[in-house]
Amino acid sequence: MLVLLLLFMFVLVPSMSLGKGGQFFVKIIYSIMLLTGVLSVAKNKKHLILIGIFAGIGLLLNWLSKVYPTTLVLIAHDLGGVFFNLFFAFVILIKTFKKGEITIQRIEGSIVVYLLIGLMFSYLFHAVYLFAGASSFNNIFGTDLKEFLYFSLTSLTTMGYGDITPVYPLARSLANFEALIGQLYPAILIARLVTMEFESSSKRKEKI
Repeated sequence: MLVLLLLFMFVLVPSMSLGKGGQFFVKIIYSIMLLTGVLSVAKNKKHLILIGIFAGIGLLLNWLSKVYPTTLVLIAHDLGGVFFNLFFAFVILIKTFKKGEITIQRIEGSIVVYLLIGLMFSYLFHAVYLFAGASSFNNIFGTDLKEFLYFSLTSLTTMGYGDITPVYPLARSLANFEALIGQLYPAILIARLVTMEFESSSKRKEKI
């Protein structure tokens, strides 16, 4: 999942301007990501049912936006992606912070959640742009997701280049909220993982 997410966010989405063929390939990879998300929680029936519903809706909207790309359908596709990734991130966090030793899978899971946050906000910014129009952001021209993903990641990491700025009030609030999450998530995550590792190592010493 981590490899697919990195490929999607840093290779495929930035190359969406390669034409219809490239965009079609991106949608295929996105569909595979949704299915991979479902398989990753296959052991938990409750999570599987819920995330399966979100993934099914996401798949439908993903391909519907290709066939019938109206503003309403595109906004629905963005919001569907947000809800799926939000629930998926929640499930991963539960697995990451469950009791036990700190493994590489937990570290990968925490990275996936961080990337999913950036992806979720890019969909939200894209939806705001579609709803409020081109005047909602400075220096964004067109509806390519790559522009909003770039802005989302610069907001999440608080790099703040200033080349793209939000103008619409909701977009500004979302950018501030994402920057706040970008600051708090790594700090809380690292503190929690260190605590879990300390507790796990203490238990191992007690057994010895």
